[in-house]
Amino acid sequence: MNATHFKHTLFALALFTLGAQAQTLQDWLPSSAQVAPVLQASPAIQAARAHQDAQLQRARGLEAGSGEWALRLNQQQRRVRDPQERFAETTVALERPLRLWGKAGMDARLAEQDRNVARIGLADAMHEASRQLLVQWFGALRAQLDADSAERELQLARELDRQARARLRQGDVSVLDARLAEAELQRSEATARLAQAERLRSTTLLQRLYPGLPAPQALPSAAPTPAALPADMGPALQDFLDHNHELNLLKTEARRQQQLAERLERDRWPDPTVGLFTARERAGSEQLVGVSVAMPLPGTWRESQARAAASDARVLQDKVQLLERNLASDFEARWLQATHQQQALTALQSAATTQRLAADKSLTAYTLGEHSMTELIQNRRLANEQQLASQRLRLDWLLNRAQIELDAHRLWDLDD
Repeated sequence: MNATHFKHTLFALALFTLGAQAQTLQDWLPSSAQVAPVLQASPAIQAARAHQDAQLQRARGLEAGSGEWALRLNQQQRRVRDPQERFAETTVALERPLRLWGKAGMDARLAEQDRNVARIGLADAMHEASRQLLVQWFGALRAQLDADSAERELQLARELDRQARARLRQGDVSVLDARLAEAELQRSEATARLAQAERLRSTTLLQRLYPGLPAPQALPSAAPTPAALPADMGPALQDFLDHNHELNLLKTEARRQQQLAERLERDRWPDPTVGLFTARERAGSEQLVGVSVAMPLPGTWRESQARAAASDARVLQDKVQLLERNLASDFEARWLQATHQQQALTALQSAATTQRLAADKSLTAYTLGEHSMTELIQNRRLANEQQLASQRLRLDWLLNRAQIELDAHRLWDLDD
């Protein structure tokens, strides 16, 4: 087994739990077949494709070279004093600059780097569009989650208000308890309307930004048990860096800039312009055919351009190192965040279950006269808040895991 195969095997083992979770993610994520046409038709990707076409055409022109054939025509009059005569004379020349000293091959290599930059740039644009869609999608899911939670809380408040009114008519509860139940119903109605407004806003925004994308579906009632990430994230980190478009794009640009610096250094050796000419002198009594050569004399400008390009190449190399460090630290932070989110989610789900049981017992205690209406409302509100907090944390955890999967090209791999 070679080193490359061994590295990818380790990465596959390290992200085995991610692969298992990816099947669960598809329960509330659109498939690649649904996402691909939506993103391909988006203005951002259309602009990226147009930019790629422009880059490819520039690469084609660079490889062909800027030298073109030039037609030169001279028309003159010759005057002779002794004997006094006038002659019409014409000179026609065909000229073209030549690329010598290996410059044509260097331009071809520069053009190939330009094509790589264009290819990676489009893939990077597609990846960033996928990340934005992922965030927007989970934002819509979060708004829907809040709306569903507010609706459940409203139903409970309505039931409590109904019971309080009925018991008030029977004299089993005080007017204060009935008013507290009514106030809780009014608060729940306001919360539910705000949550519904936010759900409509996020859903409408998602539909307008990504027309044709299916609407988010309701979350499963039971959250999947999070599987722990492996302790060694080294293989996953290396594979993430190998596939990162932004880093690969900057590396390609740095290589191109280094080749450009070498090309400009070679430009200090000037290229000649060679031409063929024919002349008709003394009214055609003399016919001339010859070859012309023009050679520019290099000066300070060519030298300064070469040195500036070399400095720009060193700048890009330093930026590559800085970006690689930033990406590695960001990936490590997200990896650790996902690990702690898994632990916190387990604890928060247990707390939500315990709080729900406490709220149920509080209702029984209130019926028996052992709890006040205020205590019952507070316990119910805490139970709903705990449940909502655990569901929100689940969404945050799933978003983090989905982003890791997306960056590892295991989710929505839409590269051309």
